[in-house]
Amino acid sequence: MDETTDCDFLSTDEIQAFLPGFRLEPEPLRATAMSRVYLASDERLHDRKVVVKIMAEYLSEVPGFRKRFLREIELMADLEHPHIMYVIAAAGKKDRLLYFVMPRAEADLQTRLAAGALGPKETARVITQVASALDFAHARGVVHRDVKPANILFGAEDHVYLSDFGVARPALGEDLTQAGDAIGTRRYTAPEVYGASRSERPGADDPHDRSGDVYSLGAVLFHCLTGERPFHQVDDFSVAQLQSEGAVPRIAEIRPELPPEFDAIAAKAMSPDRARRYRTCGELAAAFSRTVARIDAENGHLARRPSRRRHLATAAALVAGLVLGGVLSYQVFGTEASAPYGVAEGSVDTAAFAAVTGDDQVERAPAVGECLTSDERYVVVACDSPAAARRVYRIVTDPEDPNPQQPEHEDAAWQACGSDVIEFDYRWADSAKREEREWNPETDRIYYFVCYQEL
Repeated sequence: MDETTDCDFLSTDEIQAFLPGFRLEPEPLRATAMSRVYLASDERLHDRKVVVKIMAEYLSEVPGFRKRFLREIELMADLEHPHIMYVIAAAGKKDRLLYFVMPRAEADLQTRLAAGALGPKETARVITQVASALDFAHARGVVHRDVKPANILFGAEDHVYLSDFGVARPALGEDLTQAGDAIGTRRYTAPEVYGASRSERPGADDPHDRSGDVYSLGAVLFHCLTGERPFHQVDDFSVAQLQSEGAVPRIAEIRPELPPEFDAIAAKAMSPDRARRYRTCGELAAAFSRTVARIDAENGHLARRPSRRRHLATAAALVAGLVLGGVLSYQVFGTEASAPYGVAEGSVDTAAFAAVTGDDQVERAPAVGECLTSDERYVVVACDSPAAARRVYRIVTDPEDPNPQQPEHEDAAWQACGSDVIEFDYRWADSAKREEREWNPETDRIYYFVCYQEL
């Protein structure tokens, strides 16, 4: 769902006027409500291939966005390291157009992992390079706070770059995230970083703060070895409790051919206790690389194999365990005016739920991975039922709203649902909808998005 309009962005010809020396392709490579990405050539350096990212004009007027954008550019300019993506050109403090130009990457880790898990040796090579970049930034008082596969890029000959310092925090600088902002990406971000209020977040000069990046690198390690995000089968609400309990998913459950030593490394890196994690990212990378080398020497080559998706029985067992523990994916819709729009308050039994089978239909809030009919209500059906029309692939609670003036929340929905999904639909609840009145951008908030894909 791309709701961008021409008035949100300058035309390609107008952009060219701001960027002499860079020849842009006529059409953007990627477009969202917040930005457009163009392939381009640097005419000053023999048509070197580059990428130009242009932000929507309205974002330059969103409180704090311009400042955060320019601060990211400053951070990346100061962090000169072989494995940190560098900026070739960027907007200045007084420029009307917010943009930056970077070298063109060959691919990113998220795209590669969509094709399957990496082998242990390849994983060690990636993790080692990212760890080098993070430890370099930490030594200079900068913590990244959003390490994930989408921010790990590959250049020529698979040289690894760490990118996107948009929510990074320098030791002596201002935290430009706003009160109520969620830092990072749920499944990769340490619980004390993602879930803390602004006043509770550790500072970059706190030696424990870098442990949040250690946690994230451990989550990336898990994804590389399994081909799945940590806590892949559960929704964001349940992830929070599992993270705080230290319930790190086991690599061996997804790839039983891998040695159990890998589980111990991931569990240490992703411990809910910051003091129990590896002290640095390099220490984590070294522990994993030594283990790979030792096991490879003892048992022969650890072959690369595609990730194996968990069977439905395994997923059902995980859901059952969450039910027994009182952690239901649809508890985000429970009391306190948070039931889904179209489902009456108190009509959802949050004590337990049974998976639907065959052609059965149940009217209740959905969980991630379940399928729904085309009904405006939340009617859950088995995904192989003829009545199944859409699948829930993400539920995002308390999302950040990049454009609070917009009552239909298209920009926030794209940010919550569509960063890695081309075609999607969504429903939401906000305080104005609940009270059946007009949206007030100054005082109202969005409770959640339920993100769908048509079957």
